[in-house]
Amino acid sequence: MKNYKLNIKPVLLVTLTLILGFYACDDNNNYINPKELIAAEQELLDRYYNEIIRNDSTRLQIMTAEAIDTIDLRLQSGLLLFHTEIGTGDSVKAFKEVGFRYSNYGIILQNDTVINGTDTTFVEKTAEALRETNKYGSAPFTFRTFPSGSAAAANANVYLGVNEAIMHMKLYGKAKVVMPSTLADNQFNPHIFEIDLTYLEQ
Repeated sequence: MKNYKLNIKPVLLVTLTLILGFYACDDNNNYINPKELIAAEQELLDRYYNEIIRNDSTRLQIMTAEAIDTIDLRLQSGLLLFHTEIGTGDSVKAFKEVGFRYSNYGIILQNDTVINGTDTTFVEKTAEALRETNKYGSAPFTFRTFPSGSAAAANANVYLGVNEAIMHMKLYGKAKVVMPSTLADNQFNPHIFEIDLTYLEQ
């Protein structure tokens, strides 16, 4: 009986090519251009800022007077930080364990009904959709902070944008943070965090 050896390298190469080709196409077999996804995310961020942060007074009621008219921090990474309550404790430093409560929102588009007399129209607007929260959990989320861009970021158990925001906060402070997905999960949809910093290692 002859012994046959299967050369798996060409098989793996073909398999990987098919998988990558599948994920690079949508349901209509059209190539998905990452640049288009990035541009669409940026457009969504711009719309959100103009419609909710700048113009929607009901959402702005959660912010301090200082934060209403200006962004407290617009970082080079694309992160926007609004201090909704300045902390009374120490400033956060790198390599310190912190604990915080959070609510994480995505940005969606939804139709709002506008009634003008007998005329009814639908206007597409951005809105916040809750993804997850530990606001009412038994314990805050904890992690050890790290300098932005450091090697420690690769093994972090927290989004880069959350770490970056907390590094600009003080203990017992609260903040609203808007970040592109490049600082979170790279899924081309922005993240919004409401952060309440409750613990800082001494």
